[in-house]
Amino acid sequence: MTAAAALPEADISAVRSKIAELRKKNYPRGVVAIAAVPVWPGADTFEYDGQTVRVRTAPSVLAVRDALTERHRDGIDWVVILTDCASAELPVGVLEHLVAGRLSNLDPWPALREVFRASRQEFHLLSLSNDAARAALRDLDEVQKPAPRGVLTNDHLFAELSRQKFGLRPAEYTPHHIALWSMDAAATARFEVWRQDTDPALLEQFYTWIANRLGTLGPIFVTVWRSGGPAGLVPLGLVAALLGDSNASLPAPRDTMIKVRTLLEVELGGHTLTEQQLTAWGNAAALAVTGTDVPDGVLRRAEDAVRRLHAEPLVARSDVLPMALAPRIAHFATALSDAVHSGDLAAAENAWADVVAHRAAHDGTPDAPRDVRVGAAALRLLRRRDLDWPSPGGLTDWLTFYRQDLSWVDDAVNDAFVGADDRRLAEAAHRIVSAVRAARGKADRAFAEQLRIEGVHRPTSGDLLCVEDVLNRIVKPLTVPPSGPTGGLGGVMSGGVQFSPVLLVIADGMSAAVSNEVVADALRRHRPQWQECRLAGAERPHAALAALPTVTRFSRCSLLTGALAEGGQDKERIGFANWLRYNGFKSSGPALFHKADMDLVTRTHSLADAVRDAVGDTEGRPVVACVLNDIDDALDRSDPIGTTWRTSSFKHLDPLLTAAAAVGRTVVLVSDHGHVAERREQAGVQRGQQISARYRPGSGEAYDDELFVTGERVLSTNQRAILAVDEQVRYTGLRAGYHGGAAPAEAVIPVTILVNGAVPQHLGLDIAPPPQPAWWKEARPALEPTPVHAESKPAPRPKPAAPAKPATPARATAPGATLFDLGAPDEPVRSVPGGRDRVAELLASELFKQQYQLFKPKFQKPVISLLLQKLIDNNGRLPFGRAADILEVKPTRARSAIAILAQVLNTDGVVVLSDNGAEVELESVLMFEQYGVAP
Repeated sequence: MTAAAALPEADISAVRSKIAELRKKNYPRGVVAIAAVPVWPGADTFEYDGQTVRVRTAPSVLAVRDALTERHRDGIDWVVILTDCASAELPVGVLEHLVAGRLSNLDPWPALREVFRASRQEFHLLSLSNDAARAALRDLDEVQKPAPRGVLTNDHLFAELSRQKFGLRPAEYTPHHIALWSMDAAATARFEVWRQDTDPALLEQFYTWIANRLGTLGPIFVTVWRSGGPAGLVPLGLVAALLGDSNASLPAPRDTMIKVRTLLEVELGGHTLTEQQLTAWGNAAALAVTGTDVPDGVLRRAEDAVRRLHAEPLVARSDVLPMALAPRIAHFATALSDAVHSGDLAAAENAWADVVAHRAAHDGTPDAPRDVRVGAAALRLLRRRDLDWPSPGGLTDWLTFYRQDLSWVDDAVNDAFVGADDRRLAEAAHRIVSAVRAARGKADRAFAEQLRIEGVHRPTSGDLLCVEDVLNRIVKPLTVPPSGPTGGLGGVMSGGVQFSPVLLVIADGMSAAVSNEVVADALRRHRPQWQECRLAGAERPHAALAALPTVTRFSRCSLLTGALAEGGQDKERIGFANWLRYNGFKSSGPALFHKADMDLVTRTHSLADAVRDAVGDTEGRPVVACVLNDIDDALDRSDPIGTTWRTSSFKHLDPLLTAAAAVGRTVVLVSDHGHVAERREQAGVQRGQQISARYRPGSGEAYDDELFVTGERVLSTNQRAILAVDEQVRYTGLRAGYHGGAAPAEAVIPVTILVNGAVPQHLGLDIAPPPQPAWWKEARPALEPTPVHAESKPAPRPKPAAPAKPATPARATAPGATLFDLGAPDEPVRSVPGGRDRVAELLASELFKQQYQLFKPKFQKPVISLLLQKLIDNNGRLPFGRAADILEVKPTRARSAIAILAQVLNTDGVVVLSDNGAEVELESVLMFEQYGVAP
């Protein structure tokens, strides 16, 4: 009798494979005795490929003889006897009844090859472990892909096994994709089930195989899998990232680093970690959690690991752990507080770069945490505080100055007034805001004085744009016929001239500060479909002066009438219809829609039918106007200081933009007046008759914080009024905001022209440059001085009062930009051997496109192109400082940036981009060969 421990256990897959093998040898039926443990967990009888199979166990020769009698039973095609008797123990009388006349063995290899339709196998398949091969046969279901070229390899076997058992696809055997897969709770649960059920021999073979596929991180990943399962790969990797040297701007005590590293290695069973492994593991884990759909449990387990390994003092070095944002903000608050006194912003700028690099910062988005909003606003205002506060010469220059500069100050002040949770940040922000508001208050009074001189009468020159002139000077030029009297699409007047269609959107009460947010959101979410434009030759953003006092009854009526007028909606409809008729615009139906009209929306529709029909009727109604009251209504019932205005903040703006784009209407977004926000700094004051929150009759004396005005543009009684100037002044009860006064926030009307798609040449429009002032954007100072190169020019000192030149639009850093969210640099000057641009060919290759789409780096392709070209020009080496300069990142983040880019460029285990600790290295010949770019 053979020792049972040396024999395999048969299962149904092994029995089926043995029968299939015998049938191929032309044995249609019979009795087969298999050397195996005499144990059978399955059914005694089963069907296989149209035949009936009976399985018997036989621990003795007598039992074998008894099992042979089954061959005479009706309907039994195959009798399979599982016995631990040695072949020599079976007498000739038994052997002669067996197929092939001998005891068979369970050789798994032919069956395994048959499953994959292979005729051969690689030499060390499963390390030639019979137990592993039998386990693979048991675990595998029907195989979808035969072995390539008929040769079964470990790669092919485990690719199919991984796909079937735990959803790991063949193309994903890289540290990055393994990290992504490990965050899928369902997938890792399936792996755990397989790990418990499969033979340990096959599990060990899998660990060996995957470790070899993952390169330098293979041993670490397998160690984590063995100890706690694959779900620990990313959480522990995020701890490993704290120990790397990619964030030198947030140093940590050496003894803490050693302690945490030792504890991590103990958790890994004493596995020693190299610097390269720490960096690679940390980058793979950090990259895995940069998406928006990261399971909360992953980050919770990571923070648990931070506490378990006593790594709290290092947590600020993480770009992704939620608990890291607070210490980064605290670090920034300290630097900001110091900068308030010293005027040196370098440390604060660098600390802020660390804040916005964090995954949870969401700077410039509605999801930004309170402290991030306040921090961004405070730093912007600190930059602005240290610049000049010019005094524009005339009212036109004041409108430009407010639209280009002071409205952004107001925007930042509103953000700062949200209030910070970090005490030190709140204190620093308060000092900055107080200083800036003091200067702003002086600017408001200077503006009001100029308003008293120029703004109360109709302008004598054509420079100053008033609200009553917007229809004639902005809207009408945009209706110019596309190509003569008969060409193009658009509205048709009685003489047959076709007009270019325009949609005028009036956001009642929208200040320039709110307009900044709304337009930026429209362009950010809809670019390149929507572009902001200016009338040809305009060297400054369009801004109009409201009628006085700055209330709806005067200013909106003047806007829609095209002349100074007072009245409500009926007067506006009549005035607008008269303007259309006077200018020869055909109107086949209503062309002006107020709040009640806009809100007549049928269920499941985004726009009222009448509004949609009017916007779509470009021939019959070339000019359509819609009034949105969302902002003006909000001043009654919500806090504009805490509101981030987006196109979606308006009930009807997004569908209006969509409808306008569908029919090619140019959109003019304007307001009738702005507003000042209530900051609850002082109670309202009773000064004469209370008829408005921000103006009162022009009788009596005006105080220092007020302005007396009189003239034909003053539409209140007797063309006289006293207007509030300082934003703290109000005459009526408490609301969220007010208008009617003489502050530029109320009197300056933002005018924005939006074009969908390509700008029609016949309209005479220029693309507007980015509107943000220079101080709004990050300064990005380096910790160490870096040389200025030809392609990296320092930004000039901003001059808010100077008009912007639209001819060469500047590039702006998008709100929410993080470490790798970079604007396109100037086009690099390339060395092109043989008249070819091989770098451009590489970036256009299908492999690069796949890699770029796979990893989705936030580098733009021109940035990658410039770096590769500079590396090639410098024999494949660049110092980190130079690489950081090209990539526009801080020198302390250069290694991390290169590691991210290496994920894209290094394919199939071929390393073409790397670093040696001091320089970036590129194997250009190997890179071009890998991407199929010919020499």
